[in-house]
Amino acid sequence: EARIVAHAGQHDATRATPVAVEQALAQSAADGLPLNAGQAALVTEMATSGARVQLAIAPAGAGKTTAMRALAAAWTAGGGDVVGLAPSATAATVLGEAIAARTDTMAKLLWHLDHDPEHLPGWARRIGPTSLVVVDEAGMADTLSLDRLIEFVTARGGSVRLVGDDQQLS
Repeated sequence: EARIVAHAGQHDATRATPVAVEQALAQSAADGLPLNAGQAALVTEMATSGARVQLAIAPAGAGKTTAMRALAAAWTAGGGDVVGLAPSATAATVLGEAIAARTDTMAKLLWHLDHDPEHLPGWARRIGPTSLVVVDEAGMADTLSLDRLIEFVTARGGSVRLVGDDQQLS
């Protein structure tokens, strides 16, 4: 937990431009998915903060996934790349459809890191300073797995956004 918090205190990462954020918000509205003020603020903060690790907590149905779609659009507009990870294959598939980015399970990355680091999947090898890794359903992931994932991404210069519902599990 201390390592995760320490990474969250770092603000030296890639940032999307305010123009890219405004364009992504406008495109979301044009696509019939207008963001409310809270969602727009979330996207703006997560895209422009330069934080290595950030967390978005909201209950189911609050529009986190819609906001992540706009975040991904803002990030890629500036030439960055987005990867989505989730604790389950189902959640990873839903996230991938929502943000139009490559997604996979956290377990796949962690397995490779533990057992076969020389043969990481291509999407994992490409994580670098302009990468944003969105972890959906982060409340379902255990702390040690999140720590390993965050350490891997930040060591390669990338940033992580954790998204979830802190009430999902008791």
